[in-house]
Amino acid sequence: MIHKISLGVLLAILGLLELEAQAPSANNLIVFDPPSEKFTPVKLQAHMGLPRFGAFNSHMVKNTGATPAMRPARGNDGAHVMEQNKKERNGLLNFSILVGLKYLEPFMSDLDRERLTVVSSNTSQEQRNSAYLQQFLRTQVGPNLCLDNACNQTNQGKNEFERLRNYTSFVEVCLEPLQRWGQSFFKNDEMVGYHVSTLHVGRGYDFDKLGYWVGHYLNLNDVFTPKQGGAKRVVFEPVAAYEHELLKKINGKNNLQFFLKIDKQSAERFLKEGINRLYLVKKIKLKRSGKPMAFPYDPVEFNYSHVDSDVEVYEDEALTKHFMTLSLANLILKTN
Repeated sequence: MIHKISLGVLLAILGLLELEAQAPSANNLIVFDPPSEKFTPVKLQAHMGLPRFGAFNSHMVKNTGATPAMRPARGNDGAHVMEQNKKERNGLLNFSILVGLKYLEPFMSDLDRERLTVVSSNTSQEQRNSAYLQQFLRTQVGPNLCLDNACNQTNQGKNEFERLRNYTSFVEVCLEPLQRWGQSFFKNDEMVGYHVSTLHVGRGYDFDKLGYWVGHYLNLNDVFTPKQGGAKRVVFEPVAAYEHELLKKINGKNNLQFFLKIDKQSAERFLKEGINRLYLVKKIKLKRSGKPMAFPYDPVEFNYSHVDSDVEVYEDEALTKHFMTLSLANLILKTN
């Protein structure tokens, strides 16, 4: 039997389909689910289905007033954006903490699980390690990752008995599953993602060469949240021939200065629209370096290399307006 659908119903269905198609893409966010409801999920900004590091997408909207600029949304939309930014920044913070927890594993045998360690002038190195680990667990891991009262009160307590009780409760109930969860990050000590950095334009246009001199730091110490989960370093370690050649040309310096060709029409448009920075996106492979940690408070060091010699430049921090593609193999470098 053939059922007839009225034009109104058909239009309504098409409207719903259109709304669904305009919904935010799942590629803009990656969620790492926790092992239990006791812990909060880790949500990272993403690009092309992979984690996004470096310059953050703050979800700003374009101001259509007389002076073009980026501004936060107002009213309920503004509150929603602020809450979204907070969750995503907390996601990076929690990611950094879990990665730190993973690489502190060799020192966990020094952790006193029954008493809070007090450091004095004659404290042994094992006790110093225990004190550092307890501070990390009580002030970072528990309060940020735990939702359950048995775990998130690790640094709370009106007296020494409550503080000890809250600490031992965390150790008994939550430490082991959190350690297992931490081991799931950087499987095989590697991770692939995108790094976003800013290129400052708008001043000093070269009318002869048509473009701007811009800078880019090769060491990426904005991959992780600073001071969370312990200190971490991300050092450029060339793998491909073009990477070795690039490092050779800049004499091993971390600051890469290169010329970004932009025609006069685009440069003037950027000036009129208030665009004073562009966004350089490169696909990278992070890898735990072979440098050992002598103490738990030593920095965890990672190396990175480029997955591809091509890097993309976007006009907006949301990475929706592609501007150009560059090749790391043939950049015009400033070598002096």
